[in-house]
Amino acid sequence: MPAAYLAQTGAEAETAIAVARTLAFAAITVAASVLVYYLTVYVREILVSTYKDRWWYLAVGVAAAIVYGVSGLAELGTAYEDAAAAFRIGATLFFFLFSAVGMRALYATVKLDRGDFETLSIPGWAWYVVIGAFIVAWWGAYLFGTGGVVGLVEVVGLAGAVTYTLAFAVLTVRDAEGTAIAAILRQFVPALVGFTGIVVAEQTGRYTDIDPGIVVGVELVGTVLVGAFLFTTAVAIRQQGEEVGRMYDRTTWREQKLE
Repeated sequence: MPAAYLAQTGAEAETAIAVARTLAFAAITVAASVLVYYLTVYVREILVSTYKDRWWYLAVGVAAAIVYGVSGLAELGTAYEDAAAAFRIGATLFFFLFSAVGMRALYATVKLDRGDFETLSIPGWAWYVVIGAFIVAWWGAYLFGTGGVVGLVEVVGLAGAVTYTLAFAVLTVRDAEGTAIAAILRQFVPALVGFTGIVVAEQTGRYTDIDPGIVVGVELVGTVLVGAFLFTTAVAIRQQGEEVGRMYDRTTWREQKLE
């Protein structure tokens, strides 16, 4: 087979992968933006004041997914590849970090609303300490640490945040069956799983000798799934809001008489 043909085929494959990654990052950016909008409307107009703060953590986590998508696009289409890659990896951590805090808060909501004893009660200020520690450790490692320190912070931080988030996401969906929370999170959990696949593939490719083609393939599938399920989560939130709205719509009331 001629060398020129092989070179052309390789170039075409790289171009196809670049286009696919661009579309995947764009899908995550758009889907996360739509989800943040509907989450904001849901928190501001639907939820009672007692529960608003617990959902804002989740909204911030989804906003980190927007940063992830935009950074991915900048990594592919600009000359600031290294800086964009750092922001993209950091956005992944903060997506899971704030999603973890949000999932934990929603799980506490379900347990307390059903009269159960909250065995893992944590003061509100403790979450700010944890989040602040993650931020300082992350940017401190990138700005002042060596490559080994950065790798350690990435692996430990992502592993802890991913595990904590998925654990409480599954617990919340299980215990909140039949509620609006379960209807929304049932769509959001697959997005978390997709992001987890991306994280595992990325870290494995960075610190092992695995075939790069496998890493790229898993990342492409993962980003497409994340974008799709972030969008379906936005649709689920919109549906929950519409159902509440129909409760106050006079055109849907049936004529009833009190005996």
